[in-house]
Amino acid sequence: MKIFMMVILASVAGSLYSADPLVVFFIDPTFAEYSGDAILVCTPGGRNYIIDAGMYSGYEPPWDCGLERVLPLLDSLSITYLDGAVGTHPHADHIGGMISVYESLPVVTAYDSGWPYSASWTYENYLQAIWDNGSDYVTPRRGDVLDWGPELTVEVLHPVDPLSPSNANNASIVIRLTYEDVSFLFTGDLETNGGEDVILAALSTGEIEDISADVLKVGHHGSHTSTCSQWLSAVNPSIAAICLGAGNPYGHPHTEVMNRLEGSGITVYRNDLDGTFYLSSEGSSVYFNTMPPDTGGPEPVNTYAVYPSPATTQATFAWNSEDAQHCGITVFNLNGEKVFDIQAAGGTFTWDLSTDAGVASPGLYAAVFRTSGGEVFTEYFTVSR
Repeated sequence: MKIFMMVILASVAGSLYSADPLVVFFIDPTFAEYSGDAILVCTPGGRNYIIDAGMYSGYEPPWDCGLERVLPLLDSLSITYLDGAVGTHPHADHIGGMISVYESLPVVTAYDSGWPYSASWTYENYLQAIWDNGSDYVTPRRGDVLDWGPELTVEVLHPVDPLSPSNANNASIVIRLTYEDVSFLFTGDLETNGGEDVILAALSTGEIEDISADVLKVGHHGSHTSTCSQWLSAVNPSIAAICLGAGNPYGHPHTEVMNRLEGSGITVYRNDLDGTFYLSSEGSSVYFNTMPPDTGGPEPVNTYAVYPSPATTQATFAWNSEDAQHCGITVFNLNGEKVFDIQAAGGTFTWDLSTDAGVASPGLYAAVFRTSGGEVFTEYFTVSR
């Protein structure tokens, strides 16, 4: 299995849009101190599934990852319904954002852990949203094989009944997805004690045949409670993907986990450093890119911003830099296409979302600021319906 890193979004278009690709988006859940998991799987056969959808919180500052990150991405990809949605376990930073998704789009099948114990407000409203959507409700268990199209093998490795009432993380639905020679392992918030060790025990007895994967979605946002050495040895990934928010208050990813991953020679991609990124495969190799393209380089010491996000009628670009009274601003869409370009002065410019083709479509965008001093900075924002 080969890994290819693409630094310009347009250069990966061949791998992303060639015949029969598998594409997995790891959506940046970051807002203030909020974190979470939000993943979109686009199958070679044209089906679309989400695995969690990030945080919902009505507290200050309010945040809905489903509304502000997941739905704009779906809009950008012209996805008008989902073949399925996996709520790995009943924590708000995984299923909270799914409420808005169920309220906005038809979802054919809802895969849920079936947590039977006391339910939070978020979990109750998530279940109600599933009911209102009319989705088929399925509680996968170890040994199940999900029908996500004939091109894929989708095996459920966890959970097993009865679910532990003391740890919802270990109720996480764990899925091993295989496309020809490439496998992904999605782990939710599975912890080592009561989770990974249960799967490893089943592996040792032959109840589970294989848990190896080229790509491991690291459990529990890189917490030290997950991803033990024995687990890494059995999975033996080439790539680790960590879903987490840059402002998270938990110190994720923890140093011991990063040491374990890097010490094993595993390539690590993470939302707090790479933003929203995707991995695509034609069945033998894996291609990486951020979305939109990152300009790289050090973190800017000056201030660059785009607000509001999501923008509905207009977006304001603001900059405060010693060498950038004049600033070039270029806006790129999901496909790396330029949709707007301006040379501006005075520290702010307001765009009415108009483009040569009409009006900017809902979705994710990158605003690239080019200063008169030659520096380049990128700020991400969304346009919403």
